[in-house]
Amino acid sequence: MLAPIIIFAFNRLDPLKNTINSLLENPEAKESDLFIFVDGPRSHKVGEEQKVASVQEYIKSIKGFKNIEYYFSDINKGLGNSIIAGVSQIIHKYGQAIVLEDDLTFSKNFLSFMNQGLSKYQKEDKVFSICGYSNQVHKPQNYNADTYFCTRSSSWGWATWKDRWETIDWQLKNWEDIRKHKSGFNKWGGSDCFKMLEDWYNGKNQSWAIRFCFNQYLQQKLSLFPIISKVNNNGFDGEGTNCKKWSRFKCYFDTENKTSFSFPKEIELNKKLFHSAMRYNSLMIRAWSKLMYIIYR
Repeated sequence: MLAPIIIFAFNRLDPLKNTINSLLENPEAKESDLFIFVDGPRSHKVGEEQKVASVQEYIKSIKGFKNIEYYFSDINKGLGNSIIAGVSQIIHKYGQAIVLEDDLTFSKNFLSFMNQGLSKYQKEDKVFSICGYSNQVHKPQNYNADTYFCTRSSSWGWATWKDRWETIDWQLKNWEDIRKHKSGFNKWGGSDCFKMLEDWYNGKNQSWAIRFCFNQYLQQKLSLFPIISKVNNNGFDGEGTNCKKWSRFKCYFDTENKTSFSFPKEIELNKKLFHSAMRYNSLMIRAWSKLMYIIYR
């Protein structure tokens, strides 16, 4: 049985159309259940109600999936709250889910890759998630698998299982204890990790993903990634909730469309691939990125 697909949308019609169209190029789409959650407009944003209404009307016209259900919120919950509630609702019923946002483009083998990963590691609780996006990594000469394990999950086209999702503490109320993990969390997931978590705690971002990763860190679990990315993020147009116009995360996007993938023999980090993937979160690369954000803002 193929995993259900969940899409979270808001007020961007054209990116959502691109997301749907690229999904429909996956042969598995016609056998997949699709659930779409649309957040409500913000009352202080002029013209947003009409934008959200346009997205809702388009969603009602979507065809090509096994089954389509949609949920339109009357109020603006925010991306983080929407994702936590929506994923919880679907994953509780189906036991697993592929989770997407409305600014992603997918390779034609994206659903094949995600479902194979979910099936292979369903009973391996050392694996916290399956990720469709990958940074540009350098594959070692003696490395034969199409995939690798890394510490920090990606929120750009990902999947997980009910038993792992339900271990997550979203509230993180004991902040004094959490602060003690600053060094460990940054070493595990990148130099920007704790700052993003602290910003969430202080109300500066809505990120569900950094809380997901912090729980993954506490449990010391890994995520599976493809060597060649099955996802491209189109959200760097200045309109995405947590993205800016310039990105250091340009990827090698899969155009080969192979449908059978090889996996690592052991659930463990390959040091060369780990360091290759994590260099994008180093202090030097982040400093360069801040400069580019200023130039391209």
